[in-house]
Amino acid sequence: MTMNSAIDNLRRGLGRLPRRTTLVPSVIGVFMILIVVAAWAVTPTSESEGHVTEARNDLANFAARLESHISTRLAIGEQLRDGLADGTIANREEFLKQTDYIHDLFTDFQAINWIDSKGVIRWVTPLEGNEAAQNLNVRNVLFAAAAIAEAEATGRLQVTIPFPLTQGGNGFVAYIPVIKMERLTGFVNIVFRTEPLLQAAMPETLLSKHDVMLMDKDRRIFGTVDTMAGRDDVLSKWILIGNRVWTINLMPKDETIAAYETMVDEIVLFTLILLCIAVAWLIHLAMVRQLKVKASDKLFRTFIEHTPSAIIIKDAKGNYIHANSRWHELFNPEHALIEGRTAADFFPKAYSKEVQDQERQTLETKEMTEYEYLSPVVGGGIMPTLGHMFPIIDDHGNVTAIGCTLTDISSNKKTEQALRDALLKAEEASQSKSKFLATMSHELRTPLNAIIGFSDILTGQYFGPVGNHKYIEYAKDINHSGKHLLALIDEVLDISAIELGKRQMVMEPVALLDLLSSCVKAVRQRARKQGIMLTMVADASLPVISADETALRQIFLNLLTNAVKFSHSGDKVTLTAEADDDKVVIIVADTGDGIRKEQLPKITDPFVKGHSNSLITHEGAGLGLSIVQSFVAAHEGTLNIESEFGYGTRVTVSLPRDRSRQVA
Repeated sequence: MTMNSAIDNLRRGLGRLPRRTTLVPSVIGVFMILIVVAAWAVTPTSESEGHVTEARNDLANFAARLESHISTRLAIGEQLRDGLADGTIANREEFLKQTDYIHDLFTDFQAINWIDSKGVIRWVTPLEGNEAAQNLNVRNVLFAAAAIAEAEATGRLQVTIPFPLTQGGNGFVAYIPVIKMERLTGFVNIVFRTEPLLQAAMPETLLSKHDVMLMDKDRRIFGTVDTMAGRDDVLSKWILIGNRVWTINLMPKDETIAAYETMVDEIVLFTLILLCIAVAWLIHLAMVRQLKVKASDKLFRTFIEHTPSAIIIKDAKGNYIHANSRWHELFNPEHALIEGRTAADFFPKAYSKEVQDQERQTLETKEMTEYEYLSPVVGGGIMPTLGHMFPIIDDHGNVTAIGCTLTDISSNKKTEQALRDALLKAEEASQSKSKFLATMSHELRTPLNAIIGFSDILTGQYFGPVGNHKYIEYAKDINHSGKHLLALIDEVLDISAIELGKRQMVMEPVALLDLLSSCVKAVRQRARKQGIMLTMVADASLPVISADETALRQIFLNLLTNAVKFSHSGDKVTLTAEADDDKVVIIVADTGDGIRKEQLPKITDPFVKGHSNSLITHEGAGLGLSIVQSFVAAHEGTLNIESEFGYGTRVTVSLPRDRSRQVA
């Protein structure tokens, strides 16, 4: 094939471009149609506006009625509280007389009670149907204890979350503290049954037109459907019920939506789609006309001449057709004739064979290939280059020519080497750091053990009375500080051993339920002192697993200690464990301080702390979660930390089932 015929074949290949002009207008047309459809879907129409407006009005009406309904009844409870406080209601008979009258007026009350300061229900109205509540200590009821404690602490009305009532059925309870002469004397207790209360406040036609779901945070109070997830036409409104916020979700039923349907909107949509198709056809005609007048050959040659890479074009037999100035600069500065010649005419045999092998692969696969070369340049030097070879195909799918670009990657190679050297130095520095920490930690343990031992002798007065009690106090401080420092050193030793690869996992049968129970017991005393509720919810059939018991124990002690450390009085820490066919999942969740969003990505890095309060963070060196992460990874498990600042933290440890098979 001659040079002119090869160029003609190349130009005929480029002649395909006008026929491809159908693609661009098609894409533009489809894009315009998508925009029109999206705008039509999100733009309010007579259909959507009608049923949405009706739903919004019904929601506002229901929310106002329900909030007013409950507020009225809570106000009655506060009036009873005022009567008890100022002596208007002086005894049981007067209380029952008042509450009997109120209950006759408002039949949706389950009960109106008087609770003494110890939390025991003494007076009940009406007694019939509420016998189970008589003499009940509500401080022992799970869902009521927190609310009555908050009412006592704040002196203000508190409403519980919805829960199963002692009398049967579901409802919620209000506790109104009675303060007399600056002293708590008891509580007015109003028990609401959810179902009758909602029916009394709900408009008659609401449920016939809409599905309704009432939520207290993530706790369901009432609902006509199981879920509203996945629907984009759900309307929500929040109402205040005492100290709690309820969310009313309302979703129009299909028949309500259908009542507003017409064909006008669909006709408008169809017209706009036809307009988009017409615009796309006009764009196609304009592009064809424009491409016919372009000097494609000139543009192509201008591009390859000004690119910083060496570019060559060869025919299907490997003969040079064209080379840009950069190629000539590197390999043919004399600009000797190249047409009809091959790589063997310009380069050593080994290098030309590599080039011809890549050409052959490109011809066979009809796809771009990529190789790195050590290209011999003028003057006897070697230049690292990256070669991209691509086929030039005609209308019939035949390869008529081969294009190739050679790019100088010398600087890339230098950068790669510099990065390798830097990585090696960083690894050496990390190893040195870990060895130093391990050595220093071992060196510090000996004097610390002596300090702790001697302070134990002083506080125990093993050799007789010390004398001044201040010495005992100081010795206790020394002992506490020494143990605290020793614990930090143990953490440093653990993390150093892990980083140095010296911490070997000793796999043995471990009763997971017993291990978790012992971990909970170990931190329960501290939780109780801080007024934190610590609970464990675990399947009794948790398997015996093969694991390193010491590492596993440290994982959950660290997680439970962290949860208690960053929680406050009234908060709750829960350990949950369950197993399925694939994995064992243990979750430690708390309602404490939580972790800021920007700290989460690095929270498991060594020496990173998740709290900025110096009164708390002084207790550790920021190694606990790093050790947990390493031990979980050593068990081929996963660690996931979720947290919302101010609302608590949830840590999930998953161990794969193949490491948790029951041991016979």
